[in-house]
Amino acid sequence: MTKINVNEETLKDYATKLKDKGEAVEYLPMQGGNMSYSQANSINHFRTAMFDLVEVVDEFQSIVSTDAKRLKQLGASFTKKDNELKQKMGLKGK
Repeated sequence: MTKINVNEETLKDYATKLKDKGEAVEYLPMQGGNMSYSQANSINHFRTAMFDLVEVVDEFQSIVSTDAKRLKQLGASFTKKDNELKQKMGLKGK
């Protein structure tokens, strides 16, 4: 087995330089458009899309409900007209 000798002063000096280099790097996720490649922005887009989907489904429900009421009224109107025509033609029935 080989023994590895490490100079403690050299290691501390290297760690200090590495720390200084790390502090010099700035991470500004909202600056320069680099946020578009991060996971946080993807989550934000997903959340926004989900809210939009819920709003669209709610609006769709409202439209379908309105259409159902109109179709019911239309059906009642056709039934009434059919009965009026039957009476005019002298046919029995409701």
